[in-house]
Amino acid sequence: MSDLSASAASGGTGEYFLARQESHRGGVFPAHTHDHFEALLILSGRRVQHYGGSEIEANPGSLIFIPPGLRHGAAIVGHAASLTIQFNLKFLHPELPADAQRLWSHPSTLSAAPELLPFVAQKQMRFECDPCMTEKLQKIWTSLIERNGSHGLGSEHYARAQLSILLLEVLEAFEGEIIEVVEMEQHEGASDKIDELRQFIEANLAERLSIHEAANHLAISASCLAARIKRVTGQTFGELLIKARLQHARELLIYTDRRVSQVAFECGFEDHAYFSRRFRQDMGVSPLEYRRRQLTEIGLSAIGAQHH
Repeated sequence: MSDLSASAASGGTGEYFLARQESHRGGVFPAHTHDHFEALLILSGRRVQHYGGSEIEANPGSLIFIPPGLRHGAAIVGHAASLTIQFNLKFLHPELPADAQRLWSHPSTLSAAPELLPFVAQKQMRFECDPCMTEKLQKIWTSLIERNGSHGLGSEHYARAQLSILLLEVLEAFEGEIIEVVEMEQHEGASDKIDELRQFIEANLAERLSIHEAANHLAISASCLAARIKRVTGQTFGELLIKARLQHARELLIYTDRRVSQVAFECGFEDHAYFSRRFRQDMGVSPLEYRRRQLTEIGLSAIGAQHH
């Protein structure tokens, strides 16, 4: 491959790898998905990373691992710098079968590519590096950036080896926590169903959803699904649904200028007043005040502040 960053960035089947350093002023990155793995090391500044249905407070030394297909965005406060790596499984492990990327979280794939375990664990844990670990990873990252796009003999193999070493350094440093999380994720396959449930909810937020519809989609009984939700998350189906809707509402309030009533409707709340009341219960402020505070904090004008 003549250019490590040139192939199949979206939907292709070739090897894909990109490493770079990024610098940003305060602002927002709208929620989106992509079909590659992405890892970030925060060097300076602060960001709130929207990660699926949760938020991650990221500061210097924070690592963030974003798997393919996960809906994510970010709000960056002030000036911030980070190191980023993007790759697909074909680049990291070209010997694996073609469908391994799609089945990347399957135990058999993780056994062959343990470097991907931080992407599984990120849902339940936070990766915070001490200065020594940050410096070690930054050196490897810098070398990867220098290799990115190189045409030299062996550059691709060298970059692949360094990428593997970087991820294995993380795996070694956080091994105990990662193993605990992954074992919990794979216990009886319960978390797999919860992940599918979250995807189903996110795809149908504006619809009237019942646990029976969700159970039919997942091909299990409603009572079994209710038990799994409680065991894995400690919540009920209704609580999980409201949490997902309010999370999406927060994203829309930051990333768009839609009226609050429109945000409520798009998130599945038929009653504007009920939405505002639940939002205030969850966040302690009204939707409009939340929008104003968030946009003020990240240094932007309060878009849509006039909308009611």
